[in-house]
Amino acid sequence: MKSKIQLIFSIFLLSFVYAHKPLEDNVKSSDYRNALKIENPDVSYVVYHEVSDSHPRIWLRLEAEKDYRLYISLGVPVINRLKNYRPAVALVGPGLPESKLPFKIPPSSGAILFETDSIINPEFFHEPITNTDSWIYIKKWITLPQSGTYYIVGYHPKDEPGKLWVAPGTKEQWGIGDIFRLPSIIKPVRQFHEVY
Repeated sequence: MKSKIQLIFSIFLLSFVYAHKPLEDNVKSSDYRNALKIENPDVSYVVYHEVSDSHPRIWLRLEAEKDYRLYISLGVPVINRLKNYRPAVALVGPGLPESKLPFKIPPSSGAILFETDSIINPEFFHEPITNTDSWIYIKKWITLPQSGTYYIVGYHPKDEPGKLWVAPGTKEQWGIGDIFRLPSIIKPVRQFHEVY
């Protein structure tokens, strides 16, 4: 019996290690001045955002060196009313091309925009720890042209209310403290995905 429990716990921990680490947006980072800071862009984080009139965008900020390869993914929870919801994600920063965006960006910055309106069949993704499902629309690697401050912006091009998540980084990095915080991590993720 003890070995079965150890095996189940080991499988659970193994799947836990391959999960994005949620970042909580306590300040509602809806512009570049209040962007949520990503301490290490290698680490696989996820930020869940409900697009609303008062919080139409989620901004993430990171520091990186020239030629750093940044990974960005963008998704939507599998909820029937969001089946046709098509958000976008922009990378904003130095050395990027000029781009027309529906929001203000820092001076001397350019942007690369990834829209999803032409995607008919997004990738389906099941997250086993939280037992939630998502549609993934964007998975991109971008080589940064200069050293400096970059921003990842998740939003809807027409500011339509809905839900999206943005996940930079690929390196899974969980500590023992995170394991003990699992119940407080799982509950809000399931609420965001409307899984009760």
